[in-house]
Amino acid sequence: MTAAEQLASFLPDERSAAFVTSAESLRYLCGSEISGAIALISKEARFLFVGKGVLVSANGFVVFTLSSLKQILDILVKFGIKRLYIENDKMTVAELELMKDTLHYADFIITDELKSALLKMRSIKNENEIACVKKAQNVCDKAYQRLLMTVRKGMTERQIAAYLNYFLVEFGADEPAFSARALSGENSGNANARPSSRQIREGDFLLLEFGARVGGYCAKMARTVAVGEISSKQNDAYNAVSCAVFDGLKTLRAEISSNVPDSVARATLNAWNVEKYSCGNFAHGIGIDVSEPPFLGENGGAMLKEGMTLAVGCDIRLPERFGVKITDTCALTADGCENFTSATRELVHI
Repeated sequence: MTAAEQLASFLPDERSAAFVTSAESLRYLCGSEISGAIALISKEARFLFVGKGVLVSANGFVVFTLSSLKQILDILVKFGIKRLYIENDKMTVAELELMKDTLHYADFIITDELKSALLKMRSIKNENEIACVKKAQNVCDKAYQRLLMTVRKGMTERQIAAYLNYFLVEFGADEPAFSARALSGENSGNANARPSSRQIREGDFLLLEFGARVGGYCAKMARTVAVGEISSKQNDAYNAVSCAVFDGLKTLRAEISSNVPDSVARATLNAWNVEKYSCGNFAHGIGIDVSEPPFLGENGGAMLKEGMTLAVGCDIRLPERFGVKITDTCALTADGCENFTSATRELVHI
């Protein structure tokens, strides 16, 4: 069953249709990036309306060049479509009012129903999607190894982040999944910090966080490296995070509650007496978006499923002192998880 067919099964009856406009959902449903397009999916048919001069082939869709919204109105009338489910977080008020005025034949359903259905579908990847995530992580690993050969004392955070972004593309990313972060010293202890002109120096932690997009799908990783010799306090903090990630990964598998791995990782951090410094959830889904469901936190309760791809990790931040973060990308299997990240979680000194 294609993604579009699966979405059609979500619709309550033949007089309803999904009205999809976001680039992320269009990629998922049609298999390619299409700017400014509109997909109309009912139980009976699939239509894709694209801009003039756009050449696209979408499996299972009848493709039209959109010259006027009246074309969509005609389709609604022809097929008797009276309810349009929209992605309520992807359309502006002005866009919605225009659509409601022009496509007056149908009522617009402005709820979370379509958004939730799409995110639930996207949370479980097929083999091709998983392969893209794996390729993206392979790019991240190569970029990281190349960076370790390049970075040196005296370089600024901005220079290091720029190198990371460059190496990601150099090793095969379509683009960085987000702007790389390189934070050192006290900046690494601030979760909201961005790369600055600060030069890395002896005794620093250098926190690196970056991601790659390949074939429309993302992977991400984070590593923290030591610049020269560090204190015993820093070393203990690093070991705490490394152990927490290791313990959390051991629990990951399909058909368990999403809060279990987070609880295990937090218990390890607590045993090292650093849990109070921890930030965020243990894991979240990754795919077309860098962050998407499921979210594996202490308040979670969703059931994990085979085929989910996750960014998994822990971080602690000691304000005005230092921070540590380690993140891997993996896929859930029936009896565990396949970790796509090959970079060591042992502390690296540069």
